[in-house]
Amino acid sequence: MSDEARVIETVLAPGLRRWTISHPRKRNALTPAMLATLEAGARALRGDVVLLDAAPGPCFCAGFDLDALPEGQADAPAASAPDSPLITASAALQACDGLLVAVVHGEVFGAGVELLAACDLRLAAHGVRFTVPAARLGVVYHAAGVALLHRVFGPALTRRLLLAAEAIGAEEAHRAGALVSLHPPDELARAGEAFAARLRQGAPQSLRAHRDLLRALDRGGPSGEELAAHEQARRVAYTSEDFREGRAAARERRSPRFRGG
Repeated sequence: MSDEARVIETVLAPGLRRWTISHPRKRNALTPAMLATLEAGARALRGDVVLLDAAPGPCFCAGFDLDALPEGQADAPAASAPDSPLITASAALQACDGLLVAVVHGEVFGAGVELLAACDLRLAAHGVRFTVPAARLGVVYHAAGVALLHRVFGPALTRRLLLAAEAIGAEEAHRAGALVSLHPPDELARAGEAFAARLRQGAPQSLRAHRDLLRALDRGGPSGEELAAHEQARRVAYTSEDFREGRAAARERRSPRFRGG
């Protein structure tokens, strides 16, 4: 595999993609260009399921590439902060019109932990460890990132990540609800693809409405506008072709064939 720092997109099937973080020479550390690719990809999604994984090796992601991280200035605007590529990429992933499933192996550090937390769902191999070494680097993590880690890992584990720079194992993260499931390393890729295939069997309008409301709940609760949009989606769903197909499939004891209408 090339040592070039890049995000590799592979179309696995209609509506199913894989994004692979690849920077083998630096243990898959993230550069601003890689983060920009993830941001652009997230903004372009239209209902796809995306598997986010990384090039093989002992490290899923070594965090932000420190050699590509310039020194900041105390009075600089937020948009020009050294970690702004991570902030905008993370926000785009959390807001995208898709379902993001992280498939995690090995060690994960810093910015890599945030990217995984920005996904909707996470599967991991046994033995995975998460570390956010901000306190050891003299970094003050951005507020939205701290809030994201707090939501995904919970208050106790987030305190250990940020204050003690402690490595959190996959088993502990799974017990805290941060991970959907754990798998032997040699079965992880297959498990990720099977899980993505299961997601794609759902009715698109149902997946989108539930995803959006769950994300709003993660942010502290839906706004009045978001609740109104969810109620409208409910009303539309009951008159849709997909609802009729779902009922017919249930009666006929077969798998539904949803078309998104």
